[in-house]
Amino acid sequence: MSDDAPDTPQALTAGRKAELMHRLRRAEGQVRGLQKLLEDDADCTKIAQQLLATRHALDSTYVRLNLSVAEQELARQAAGGAASQAVVEVLDRLQTRLGRSR
Repeated sequence: MSDDAPDTPQALTAGRKAELMHRLRRAEGQVRGLQKLLEDDADCTKIAQQLLATRHALDSTYVRLNLSVAEQELARQAAGGAASQAVVEVLDRLQTRLGRSR
């Protein structure tokens, strides 16, 4: 087992960081679209659809971020030689974190 605490912050890989930034920029554009719809007195149905799309984009980003955390933790645990129980613990923590997103 490693000397690192289970909640030690870990940096994202460059690829994952780029992917998350892309998703956040898309969500930012969707929020701007929502603001325009409201300013233009758009139909409530269109606003609701845009809100749902924005929420989905943010939820998806949150899930991908947590999957990165799980991947890093599993790799760290595997390197320390504590594989099977570590997998269960990481997946339990992931489930707890994802449960907070709703």
